[in-house]
Amino acid sequence: MFCISAIYFILTRKRIRKRSDTLEVYTVNNPEIAKIKQLNLKPIPLTLGQTNAVFKAFSRKYLTGDYQTFQSLILMEPVPARSRLKWQDLSPKRPKQVNRQTLLEFLSHLLIGFENLDNHQMILFVEHYFILKNTAGTEQHLSSKNISDWRNNKSSYLKEISSIFKAIL
Repeated sequence: MFCISAIYFILTRKRIRKRSDTLEVYTVNNPEIAKIKQLNLKPIPLTLGQTNAVFKAFSRKYLTGDYQTFQSLILMEPVPARSRLKWQDLSPKRPKQVNRQTLLEFLSHLLIGFENLDNHQMILFVEHYFILKNTAGTEQHLSSKNISDWRNNKSSYLKEISSIFKAIL
């Protein structure tokens, strides 16, 4: 029984090398990872040059983080919790709050079928790949109200996200 368990663990774990001196190991059968893979999402097909351009365009004002994590987001691969991207765009009406609607707009342009997810699935996806912290360092979360507001919002700051994607692609 011990041998079977050891073989199962070896086959189901995944290793990611961040730097040459560290190696992170986590299991693929993590329930959150399984839920992310079950979502009916497809990334838009991007070339390497387009991926770099999207990352550079949005990393100036909207997000910070590692390029490898951004690639994992595009490929919908699992990401360790401490390597998540940080969404830093502030709300125009409440400057002490992170603008969650621009994040949702960003993801809707990046992933095919994102608009069709239910609220709980969107929250799960965002919390897996992103950290939402305001300028004071307080972590914030996506809510169903944020999602319903985004679905009904036609503001200019959301059109700015669309125009950045149109300029790159």
